Amino acid sequence: MQKLLALAFVVSFPFFTSAQSAPVELACRWSAQLTAALPGVSESYQVPFDLLIEQAPTGLRAALLNGSDRIDFSSAVQRDGEITLRLDQYDAALTARCVEGKRICTAIEGEYVRQRGASSTHYAVSARCPTPSTPPTQGSETSAPLFSIAADWQFSFTDPSGKAHSESSAPAHFTQDASHVEGTVAPISGDYGMLSGTLEAGRDGRVDLSRFDGIHALRLEGHFVSPDRIEGVFHAAPGHLLNFVAVRSSTLQGFDEAEHLTSVENPSEPFRFYGVNAAGATVTQDDAAFRGKVVLIDIFGSWCPNCHDEAGVLQWLYAKYHERGLEIVGLGYEYAGDSARSQRLIGIYRRKYSIGFPLLLAGTTDSGQIAKTLPQLRNFGAYPTTIFLDRHGRVRLIHAGFSGPATGRLEEIKQHFEQTIVKLLDER
Repeated sequence: MQKLLALAFVVSFPFFTSAQSAPVELACRWSAQLTAALPGVSESYQVPFDLLIEQAPTGLRAALLNGSDRIDFSSAVQRDGEITLRLDQYDAALTARCVEGKRICTAIEGEYVRQRGASSTHYAVSARCPTPSTPPTQGSETSAPLFSIAADWQFSFTDPSGKAHSESSAPAHFTQDASHVEGTVAPISGDYGMLSGTLEAGRDGRVDLSRFDGIHALRLEGHFVSPDRIEGVFHAAPGHLLNFVAVRSSTLQGFDEAEHLTSVENPSEPFRFYGVNAAGATVTQDDAAFRGKVVLIDIFGSWCPNCHDEAGVLQWLYAKYHERGLEIVGLGYEYAGDSARSQRLIGIYRRKYSIGFPLLLAGTTDSGQIAKTLPQLRNFGAYPTTIFLDRHGRVRLIHAGFSGPATGRLEEIKQHFEQTIVKLLDER
């Protein structure tokens, strides 16, 4: 997705003691809340989400739920009164203890920690197991709203001073079922994933949407000024509060903007790249596997949710067109300068999507790395960025970002990528 904000969040986390070491019942669809805060920054906010913990035949399993979107944890282990839920693909874990209930737990508190190279991100997390009198936060029913948000919208963002944000304009699409709302905002660098929440029935039509996916902690709050206009604030991260205005849009944007953000210095010369594979060997554009082939280069990071959205599509294209002359290569840019750790995370990413094409460690996310390792690119601005090369190694198309499932355009972008590949394969 968009260039990841280089933030390290530190929050206070109380130490919970428990004399009970025997496992307690944790199976529930928990109404959870994450607190996003940054030392020295007055602005903090809460991000509601649902946390599903289930008892399976092989043990516990768990998932993050944002409306209809589900992100499974890699593992769920309860030991010594503490439950640990890991997201291996993000080198992260949610740990918590029961603070109410003995045999059956009704409330847990803990923290979510994600390693980011030499630093780490910390969020405080609390959750309650709803009863019939306290239904889940997401999807709870209210009286019918006066407004409808189910439509395409165009968002404009400004910072608190009124200055236009770097991605000042972005399309959005939402669906609505009674008071429940789902959808996403999709700036050029990639969509924010499935946001979910409610549209209240009051006269001002308050909208409250959120998302926690292991990387993003987002909350969008606004109200209808008129049936075709919403105003409010968007919490992108602690210290990154944006104001927004959204107006109904009658036209669905194509992919033109995404394919004009990044360019190449000289389209007539072959594109050069390099990276290190899991065996420690350096691979370049001169590798025999790429000669005379149509090559798709995927600039990605294992930390990037939109890259995860794209990974399955790329593997599908590779399986379908590899025999006709398509090669795909992933160039990974990771947080840490520790190559062993970076290769481990890339390996997890490969296995998660059963990727058959090479994934190379190309650099880090540090400023200037893209310019250093891929100097032919101009105005790089999104993870992932997908580069299409013809059989002569020349750049024919660069697509910034990716339209994931939450946009409702996943099939459209799959067809767009496929048509581009077929056209290049058919060229003599």
